[in-house]
Amino acid sequence: MEQILRKLSEIEITADEILKDAERKKRALSEETERQCKEFDAVLEKETDAKIRDIRNELEKEKDSRLAALKEDTEQHLVHLDSFYKENHQRISEELFKKIITA
Repeated sequence: MEQILRKLSEIEITADEILKDAERKKRALSEETERQCKEFDAVLEKETDAKIRDIRNELEKEKDSRLAALKEDTEQHLVHLDSFYKENHQRISEELFKKIITA
């Protein structure tokens, strides 16, 4: 009987050690998973920041390009208006004067 009790005690001790070992492995696995998550988050954040920087730079270039095109277009319109004024101001002034007088 004593031998059975000793064997049961050994089995209980072994089972207890197995449970403790499983708990240690579970904690280690949990810590490793947490570390990997933090590492993944850091890498993802760096990639996201880089993409945001690239998009901002691209949008800035596009804005500058559109602004330059708008300035050029405006300058062309102003040159055209100035040329039109120089060529036609006398005629337009006379037409307005006639309209004012006949009205």
